[in-house]
Amino acid sequence: MRKSIKIAAISAGALVVALTAGGLAIGDYVYTSGTAVPCGINTDDLDNSPEAFYTSTYNSGPYPSSSWNQWVGYDLSEWWLTGVPYDTVEIPVAQDVTLEAWWITPLETNNKTVIVTHGIGTSRRDFNALLPAAMLVKSGFNVLLVDMRDTGGSTCTDGRHSAGQEESSDFAEVALWLKNQKGVPARSIGMFGVSGGAIMTSLLPAKTEDVSAFAMEGTIFDFSKAATAEVEFQGFPGFLWQFAEVSANLFHGVDLGETSTKTGIEKAGNRPMLILHGDQDERLDYQSSVDFYNYAKSVGANIELERFVDANHTEGMLTETDRYAELLTVFFDRNLG
Repeated sequence: MRKSIKIAAISAGALVVALTAGGLAIGDYVYTSGTAVPCGINTDDLDNSPEAFYTSTYNSGPYPSSSWNQWVGYDLSEWWLTGVPYDTVEIPVAQDVTLEAWWITPLETNNKTVIVTHGIGTSRRDFNALLPAAMLVKSGFNVLLVDMRDTGGSTCTDGRHSAGQEESSDFAEVALWLKNQKGVPARSIGMFGVSGGAIMTSLLPAKTEDVSAFAMEGTIFDFSKAATAEVEFQGFPGFLWQFAEVSANLFHGVDLGETSTKTGIEKAGNRPMLILHGDQDERLDYQSSVDFYNYAKSVGANIELERFVDANHTEGMLTETDRYAELLTVFFDRNLG
């Protein structure tokens, strides 16, 4: 009897080990495929620049619904920065990691500077990074429009994003670069992130005191909930995100929860935050921004939430362009020194 029990225990232990190993292997696949980003520029963005930029092509917009196609060819020419000087700059942010950016300076500047970055899977050449950048430049702001690591012209490290963890550390260095290389004081530096760039922006207050105001196009609050939704969006069962999180840490040295959204909010202190979000967003649930806002209010943070009715992912900047521009520029004008 004892021998049978011992054999059963060994068998059960072996089964647990096998299942765990299998789960980690699947989790690693989910992590490496689900967080993959192009180390380069998307084909439909190749011709975009501050001087002329266009919406994404058919069935390749920022949200999965075919209703995106109504925006293909949408005229954005009134926002083109014709005749506005800009330079390509390279910003070292970590060992062997350099970010590429455009330093855009209006002819009549208000001496305030906003760092702008894009969403996951795109680059600074995407229209929904160039459009808000143009809104700011046309209102007199200097803009540093930056490619995150593993995208655009920036260093390709592993071809994956880290849910804002590594990226927020990079952008703390970007703000320091602005201070040291461009002479911009911290009180005059703001940050605006789009989608995945907004997730990074929500963590940035925990990484630096050199940014004085933060604006986000959509964001997340509950990482577990958002990660589950993202895994499902990638076509996997939602529970696998837990294996993916463990695999990221165990095999790749990336702690996807190292800095929490709550920590970012709390570290913002009295530095103002603004969330712009469409209430029909299919990529980042609008409720996540409501939860972010409510928690921020509960800890006394200085925050505003602006809702764009019936707008999908980043679509508010197209459905209500003038309102979007006013909200964004007034926020930074009011809150940067």
